[in-house]
Amino acid sequence: MADEIDEIVDVNGLVRRLGSLLPPKGFVSSMRTFETEHPSWDDADIKRAITDPNRMPRRQLFGDRWILDQKSKSSCNGFLVAGILQKARKLRGINDDLLLSGTYTYAFINGGRDQGSMLEDGLKSVGVRGVCRADLCTWDQIFPNQVSAAAKEDALKHKGLACYAIQTKQGFRTALAAGFTVGVAVHAGSNFQRLNANGIAGVDRGQGNHAVHCDDICIVGGTEVYDMANSWNLQYGTRGRAYLTWDSFSQTFGNHTFYACPSTEEKP
Repeated sequence: MADEIDEIVDVNGLVRRLGSLLPPKGFVSSMRTFETEHPSWDDADIKRAITDPNRMPRRQLFGDRWILDQKSKSSCNGFLVAGILQKARKLRGINDDLLLSGTYTYAFINGGRDQGSMLEDGLKSVGVRGVCRADLCTWDQIFPNQVSAAAKEDALKHKGLACYAIQTKQGFRTALAAGFTVGVAVHAGSNFQRLNANGIAGVDRGQGNHAVHCDDICIVGGTEVYDMANSWNLQYGTRGRAYLTWDSFSQTFGNHTFYACPSTEEKP
């Protein structure tokens, strides 16, 4: 597993530590596979879903409120979990607009150091510990001894995600077309911060140093793109978002497992 964390300086001059670690060699996900549970759609089905006039773009449905900010910590996987769970709650009919802590999950999966983490570790942690409200575990409380008893108690109220390991590009496209939110790894460098006129982020070559989630698939300027919510506040990209193309995943998908998350176990 990687033992160093990349850093970049964002467009506002802030240092961003990138904490998505590669799984160990030979890693096999313990989660059910998406393609086994949800047979992949063909291209015609995906196009039909994308072009459905009743389909509301996710960036319109979710708005700005849940664009989070990990600030200077390597806690991107924790913020991925918080972002996915917030949206799963809303899609389940829980409309309280609750803000969840990205740091809470990270505190229990970083091995006691600000050293990053694996995607699956964060998603599995939700099933065990849940995620507390953002005000109970702030961005700089990244170690277990900084987590209060009140935060741990609150986290158990927001527990569990249905997650599936994605094995193929078609499975990835199907999951987004079907309305799932997908946790992914990208490689974030200088190009990642440069969006073209259509809001599409540039591609940086690398194994994948940053965890984010995609919540939509659409056609922009004649190109199929995947709508990504970052965890660098609204100043990144287009109010915290960017469109990615499959080229963004040409290396990272082979190194990391991506995860489709359709719902939370929490009751409305």
